[in-house]
Amino acid sequence: MISALGLMVLCGTIVGLGVAAVVVGSLRRTLRLSDALTVLDGVDPLPLPDNRVHPEGMEAMGGWLQRRLRLPLSAKQQQLLLLHDRSVADFFTEKLVLSLTGFLLPTLWLVLQLALGATPGPLPLLFSILGAVGGYFLADLRLSRSSAQLRRTTTESIHTFFDLVALERMANASASQAVAAAAGISDAPLFRRITSGLERARLEQSTPWPELRRVGREWNIPELDDFADVMKLEEQGAALAGVLQARVKELRDAHLAQQRAAAHEATESLTLWMTLPALLLGLTFIIPPLLKLTSS
Repeated sequence: MISALGLMVLCGTIVGLGVAAVVVGSLRRTLRLSDALTVLDGVDPLPLPDNRVHPEGMEAMGGWLQRRLRLPLSAKQQQLLLLHDRSVADFFTEKLVLSLTGFLLPTLWLVLQLALGATPGPLPLLFSILGAVGGYFLADLRLSRSSAQLRRTTTESIHTFFDLVALERMANASASQAVAAAAGISDAPLFRRITSGLERARLEQSTPWPELRRVGREWNIPELDDFADVMKLEEQGAALAGVLQARVKELRDAHLAQQRAAAHEATESLTLWMTLPALLLGLTFIIPPLLKLTSS
């Protein structure tokens, strides 16, 4: 009777948590005045690359959890979220899902113990706490492990952007027109961010070069600063088309050199594993005579 009652309470708790998650996730949130004023002032809030100031569904739950509990988020993580084209709410939703999964998985053990009529011990509760903590930090680990690939993809994207601008300038487009046309070609996160910055500069009736520098600081792309300086001088009448092409070629050659160095390092790290089969084969020829000598 006690085990059946405990099983019913546990199932009811899980169903209640599921219903509460569905209700909270389906709520729509209105736009806060502070966020709207922040955007109008030209200062971006926490990164929402898809322009959703307030997400909906499960992301709303993750954003509410982050704001209510004041969960920390480092500047490097915000930058990685920008590169991933993810919002802060989506990141903390992943943390919430992984934490709940790690917390609820050991309850299967508890349910099995109750179904068999055994008295549950404290181990399922301990494993649930450890699983919740591990699930929370698993999202951070997954985000940090993708930083190298994201940085390589972003570098290739910005070099492609420079090439497109150089081609537009060769087609006799002005500096501002070349940058806007090159940014509008792709739907990649970096290109969309540059396009939104250029649109903001157009609405403010200002030059786009400070906005490019701002994007370079947000995405940690120092090449954009040099590019903005070159384009600004060219817009003022200086004939710097050749300088721009030379700078683009220099950046691409430096990137290729880094890629070759990384590939060479990865190849060198495999040398040990390549020599292990030869060592094992040599041991197969050496060990039998040694055993024969020692036995005699």
